[in-house]
Amino acid sequence: MFYICRYIIFNRFITFFYSFIFVLSINAQINTNIVKGTLIDYETRKPLSDVKVTIVDADNVQFTNIDGEFSLNNIPIGKHILKISIADYETKNYPLEFTENETITLGTIYLVNNSTILDEFGQIEWNNNSFDNNSTYLSTSKDVFLKRVAFDFSQTFFSIRGYDATTTSVFINGINMSSLFDGRPQWKGWSGLNDITRHQTTTQGLTAASTTFGNILGTNNINTRASKMRPGFRISSSYANKNYTGSTMATYNSGLQKNGFAYSISASKRWGNEGYVNATLYDAFSLFTAVEYNFNERNSINATAIYSPSRSGQTTAITERAFTEFGEKYNPYWGWQEDEKRNSSIKKFEMPIFMLSHFYTTDKSSLTTTIAYQFGKQSSSRLDYTDAPNPYPNYWKYLPTINENPHINWINLYETNLNTGNVSDGGSARYFLYDNIKDEKIVTINSIFNTKIKPHINLDVGFTFKDFQSDNYATPKDLLGANYYLDVNPFNLIDGKPTENDVLGFNQKTIGDRIKYNFNLNANQFNLFTQLQYKYDNYDFFIAGNYTNTSYQRDGKFLNQSFENYSLGKSKKLNFNTFGVKGGLNYSLTPIHQIQLNLAYLSKAPTLKNSFINARENNALVPNLNPEKILTAEANYLITSEKINGRLSTYLTDFKNGTTVNSFFAEIGSGADFFQEVVTNIDKRHLGVELGVEYKITPNFNTSAVISYGQHTYTNNANVGVNYDVAEFSQDQINTIGFENLGKATLKNYKIANGPQQAYSLGFEYKNIHRWSINASGNYFSNGYLAVSTISRTSSFFKNPNDFGQPYQNIDFELARKLLKQEKFDPYFLVDVSARKSWRINGTTIKIVASIHNLFDKTYKSGGHEQSRTANYGALVTDTANGNLQRNFGPKYWYGFGRTYFINLALSFKKMKSSKRNYLNKY
Repeated sequence: MFYICRYIIFNRFITFFYSFIFVLSINAQINTNIVKGTLIDYETRKPLSDVKVTIVDADNVQFTNIDGEFSLNNIPIGKHILKISIADYETKNYPLEFTENETITLGTIYLVNNSTILDEFGQIEWNNNSFDNNSTYLSTSKDVFLKRVAFDFSQTFFSIRGYDATTTSVFINGINMSSLFDGRPQWKGWSGLNDITRHQTTTQGLTAASTTFGNILGTNNINTRASKMRPGFRISSSYANKNYTGSTMATYNSGLQKNGFAYSISASKRWGNEGYVNATLYDAFSLFTAVEYNFNERNSINATAIYSPSRSGQTTAITERAFTEFGEKYNPYWGWQEDEKRNSSIKKFEMPIFMLSHFYTTDKSSLTTTIAYQFGKQSSSRLDYTDAPNPYPNYWKYLPTINENPHINWINLYETNLNTGNVSDGGSARYFLYDNIKDEKIVTINSIFNTKIKPHINLDVGFTFKDFQSDNYATPKDLLGANYYLDVNPFNLIDGKPTENDVLGFNQKTIGDRIKYNFNLNANQFNLFTQLQYKYDNYDFFIAGNYTNTSYQRDGKFLNQSFENYSLGKSKKLNFNTFGVKGGLNYSLTPIHQIQLNLAYLSKAPTLKNSFINARENNALVPNLNPEKILTAEANYLITSEKINGRLSTYLTDFKNGTTVNSFFAEIGSGADFFQEVVTNIDKRHLGVELGVEYKITPNFNTSAVISYGQHTYTNNANVGVNYDVAEFSQDQINTIGFENLGKATLKNYKIANGPQQAYSLGFEYKNIHRWSINASGNYFSNGYLAVSTISRTSSFFKNPNDFGQPYQNIDFELARKLLKQEKFDPYFLVDVSARKSWRINGTTIKIVASIHNLFDKTYKSGGHEQSRTANYGALVTDTANGNLQRNFGPKYWYGFGRTYFINLALSFKKMKSSKRNYLNKY
């Protein structure tokens, strides 16, 4: 029996053994396919080691060796995608198809460092407008559509999906840099540091971000860790005719040293006595330093300091009448003084940033905590006048003779102030310059925890606390020869005397004193978010939640005589609890084709700016103030192959219950005054399609096409109310309570003035193996609209202010409809070209970049708004009777720059001695 059993077992073993060998042989025959190649830096021509090379659908991964070589074996028969990726370089995808026992040699593959792309645009700064986020936020994007927006569309005030800058969140080391005052990122706080800010992680639209809940347009997190900076020294200099004329920048990154330290230093200077527009001086300096110390493989700290003070001359939108006389470079804010151009409106920004970050990392988890402190002042100067003629050359009464006196007459202002000795208030300033100042202190604490719960499940949790304190006041900057400024309001009288701005103080004030207004704004915000990400072979999806508590309070320091009961002391405290939820699915149909679906619902607290009716003078709150609600969805189709790379997207976003507060002088149906216009319950819809596709015709030549087709409209009739100072009974009064509810404004179906809503672009790029390239693009823009006067669309428009607010008689409603029709700008076509050339000499890279925007010097309107001065039927009919070119209160337009150029020369000295490899990179 024993022998029989042994015989059976032996035979089964032999059968199993040969079967196993047979299977292995079959597998060996199937999986002997190989792909290999060598990766080289496009600029330096040096091998790239530690580059991740992946067969996407086969989970076959390898890193290149010290010579930049890779060889992937055992690749199954069939079609695959080879993906090449490394931080700071472009990602490449190659389609492969294997039959049997095949070896594919890709040869030498050149990878372009992302910094190459940045050089052309990285030092260009656009005007401070609602849509200025494009250049900074998008300049490092690899998306074809977003790159075109950053380099070619920003000059037109184009706004992605019609959103403004509040829909973008910019972070530095996880700290949200958006201001609680207006909700916009404070770009000037780190402007000019392009060598540093290029180290960033960007998420597009509603896609998942591991460090934050995000925003509806996306997020951008700038990483200032010294160990992450590319080692070496770089210096560059630019010359342009845009917002400034010259710039220079120098940066040194040590890389991670053997002692665990790494440091980075960068400085830049930008200057110009005059930009493209007349008298727009520019003077800015930026300094950055970061020091990091790695205690061990799991713990490191990084200290960051950023200081970017700037001073710039401002301009303003102009009427078509002024444009016809002087062209798009006209600026009414300046005049000659001692043979120099003096601009009356100067903006200054000086707010240093200090950050301390701790990083804790394990194989599965990471915890990042940052404490940040930002402080300093923002100011803007203004030329004011009391008991004297208006000093601005574009004042409506001067328009018939503006060509004779197109500039501010500074000498006349001095003479007026000096010739007041024979009047009772001799020595008082009739004309003077003053600064509007915001002195802010911001403390932020942020902590992010990321962990891998299971191989396919990631959990992200984070919280942020922000304390915001803002001291707001005005102070004399230049009394223009006078002895003092009389701090009263001559436009509002009580008992026949001007009201006092500072009842408890003194009226005669001079340089260094606080005038007109003096108040603090205090705000606190706590945010908590959590997110689950599920990642599988062919698909991944996520779900995220967000909760925010926001509180605001005003603390008045002046007792204003016009508002004695509610100007001094603390206002009622506003408190908002808001939340958001979002989710998304990313499904790979094949390694080449992907579909993304994302959906979000969130509420947002109104900003400080839109919570108080007239914060400069009193504690009055916007009535019925509630959070804005946003429902948004997007669908994306992505294609990534050797020849074609692109994205097709569609989006739908509904904004509900928005609020805005504006201030201006207007003549409405019930009277004329300086108003605060409060618009509430604003609903908007943004609907559209985006396409960006790039096709590689040859290895060195590719073409790209971009389309943005949007319809951005108001979807309801918002509520409008006006607030103003109550005049004494001897004056004409609107009413005695200082508030009037004008009811609904017929805004429904009007277009949102957000730059061109449609844009089409065709571009070409040629890259030569000898390190030079040339780019050209043709860009067509249409469907841009003028921002309408909300107050002119209320029933007050048809009331006669000269007849105690009674309705006008014999109204021509057909003419009224024509006058109130929203202006649509003419379409325009712009051509942009750029070229690059680099040399490698003894380890030093020399690079020159040159670009020309608006090659054919096309004149176009990029934005603008109606004036609300003529906010009644009779006044508007009179103002338009002689045509647009003769209007006193015609719309004010922003005109785009004509032909502009930019030239940059950069030298990079790569650190030759290799630093200690950053072991944190593997996580």
